[in-house]
Amino acid sequence: MSIAIRADAQRNRQRLVEVTIELVLEVGGEPSRDAVAQRAGVGIGTLYRHFPDQQALLHAAARHVLDKSITAGEHLVETVPDGVDALRQYMHAALDNGIAAVNIIRPLLEKPSWPDLRSRAEALMKRLLSGAVRASLHRDATERDIVFALTRFARPLAMGLSQCEERALAHRHLDFYIDGLCARHGRKLEPRRRHMSKERKGRMLTRLAAADAG
Repeated sequence: MSIAIRADAQRNRQRLVEVTIELVLEVGGEPSRDAVAQRAGVGIGTLYRHFPDQQALLHAAARHVLDKSITAGEHLVETVPDGVDALRQYMHAALDNGIAAVNIIRPLLEKPSWPDLRSRAEALMKRLLSGAVRASLHRDATERDIVFALTRFARPLAMGLSQCEERALAHRHLDFYIDGLCARHGRKLEPRRRHMSKERKGRMLTRLAAADAG
């Protein structure tokens, strides 16, 4: 019985963290605790048992995204033979994992420090970048260039686009960025795997035009 209770509690905690990330991306800021509990399908008391204050909840959400993205990168650097492809796949994975939420959450935290994750991230970026440069990435590119570029791609545009449209656009621009860093070396670029449908692209362009007109 106690094992089942612990498993249920762990599922609730995981759900609360995932919902917090979803809501941060939706509202572009700090979600209310009531909204988190309601979206997760648990009582407010369950939320407080796992996360007694908002800082604890936001810290857990940021750590979840960072750890998931770093773990994906550590796997890619070991399994993808082409360094550019490994870097590209890592950046796409970070976008899909919600790295934009970290950019939003960080200024809200009193002590945004995760030394264990920072150490892993720094080691990962060194390996990813060195492998990509050996493959064909522009040799002047630095780890900071990659990190800040990913931060820019992940940043919400605040132009009325849906999350799906925002993310599709971020993936598209990320591919252009990596392709551009390889172009001077004459690398034969692989066909991009991510495309927006004509209908979705039309909706996006209409909203962009409306935003410009306003």
